[in-house]
Amino acid sequence: MTREMGRAEIDDLLQARGAGVLSLTDGTETYGIPESFGYDGELLYFQLVYDGDSEKMQLMESTETASFTVFTEEPAESVLVRGALERVPETAQTRAATAIAENANIPTLNVFPNTGPDDLSMAFFQLIPEELSGRKFNDRVPK
Repeated sequence: MTREMGRAEIDDLLQARGAGVLSLTDGTETYGIPESFGYDGELLYFQLVYDGDSEKMQLMESTETASFTVFTEEPAESVLVRGALERVPETAQTRAATAIAENANIPTLNVFPNTGPDDLSMAFFQLIPEELSGRKFNDRVPK
């Protein structure tokens, strides 16, 4: 049995989880990448690290509507956020950093093993939700 989640449940899941899958597209191909995120109850924030040949950054330029999926297995539930993905304005970077510090799961692995830190760039991005949906799944059929 599946049921739609209410806004409070969606907010709770987004604040409880610190990672999900960000999906981008160039109109032909899609690109899904695991990303840590922060959520302040309004916007989702990402601190993206990239090099000069970043496929992720190229696709960010061509993606009009990005999607981000967060899920749990027990209990089985998921949230899908769709909207515009844009750089965080300079005046909001403290807000983004705070949201990320409060609930992002920052990976400890080096995703660029052959690239030195001096060859990497970092930027804050925000996903502005235009559509939020969530579902809870239950294998038991009510009697």
